[in-house]
Amino acid sequence: MLRVDGKAASSLCLLRLGEIVRIENVATLPGYRGRGLVGYLLRHAQELFVRSGGSELWVCPINERVERVYSRYGFVTVGQIPFLHAFRGGKGVLEIR
Repeated sequence: MLRVDGKAASSLCLLRLGEIVRIENVATLPGYRGRGLVGYLLRHAQELFVRSGGSELWVCPINERVERVYSRYGFVTVGQIPFLHAFRGGKGVLEIR
């Protein structure tokens, strides 16, 4: 979780299975978007991955816009897997609150 002035602003989850690590659930609250916070989190996740000795770091973007964000931080599309994101079409974090 990334905090701005002590308040939660952006987060991501790292899931690990052996040497394979996947980044999931990347999100930034609307009031904090456009500040590059996801970039800080992605760089931190990449550093943790390298220090941990992982062999593969994966992301599964939910759409092309998100895919472009990941590409800015060095991720390369190697293929497509036809599946739906668990939260696609469901309530968002703000609605659940």
